[in-house]
Amino acid sequence: MKPTAKTTGWLGAVLLLCLLLWAAWPGFRQNMLFPPDRDGDLIRDDVGQKIATRFAANPAANAATRQLARAWQLSALRDEADWPQTQHQVRRAVSCVLSDAVLGRAHMSAETMYHFMHELHAAMFDTPARLARWQRFEVATVGMPHEDLPLNPCVFDPAALAG
Repeated sequence: MKPTAKTTGWLGAVLLLCLLLWAAWPGFRQNMLFPPDRDGDLIRDDVGQKIATRFAANPAANAATRQLARAWQLSALRDEADWPQTQHQVRRAVSCVLSDAVLGRAHMSAETMYHFMHELHAAMFDTPARLARWQRFEVATVGMPHEDLPLNPCVFDPAALAG
């Protein structure tokens, strides 16, 4: 079947609509690159399940690794203009996960947590498109100046969580 002007125009319109949605709606981009996220926590469901399984009995480590996964995922979704802020969020989340407060509550060494972080990163960036976005972010932000991190880099109070 030979394409006609009518079908070519229709396909072009659909492609244009998809590109406009991609550019204008961050949620559309997230659904394309990191589907699915049924619970709305800004973390892909399979990655959230990996965290929940590993830290079911440890709310502080669960919250800290979710903070990190969310920052990593946002790094791949945000536009370049937002990367300095995103880089700060990633650094803050890494510091949270490796903080004495979280490690103490998790009853883990920094080395064991680092190993889990490596597994989590591999699970999050498990496709060529996801990995390419992360690498693009990482290369672009490597030379950016760092802001000082707060004393508690976690977006929650680890001492207030049981574990």
